[in-house]
Amino acid sequence: MKLQAFFALFSLGFLSCNSAQVDSKKSATDSLTYPAETQKTVAITSDLKDKILGIWGNDYSENAVFEIRKDSIYYVDQFETYKYILKDSIITIFYRDYTDSSMLSFKKDTLVMESNGEKSKFWKFTK
Repeated sequence: MKLQAFFALFSLGFLSCNSAQVDSKKSATDSLTYPAETQKTVAITSDLKDKILGIWGNDYSENAVFEIRKDSIYYVDQFETYKYILKDSIITIFYRDYTDSSMLSFKKDTLVMESNGEKSKFWKFTK
């Protein structure tokens, strides 16, 4: 009986110490700083996202083609909105029936979207 009580207390003490270690690891990770490369990537993505926000047109239409918002893209002719994510310089758009990814780049003020070997160019509408 004394042996069972000893193991019960020992187990309880062990579990208490183990959970304290997990909590200390959690708080230690929360205060970590990320490497400069990661911070740079986040800054580039943030700058790119700020740069792509707005209403865009192309040579094929005098009207706007789409508007890129903070969390979605609105296609003017279709009256449709789709969610997207931006990681580094790749935009992934979640259409109803499929998902499409394009590499984004800029040549001066021209937005270039490259997908499946084809490039599309867009110009931002100014107010």
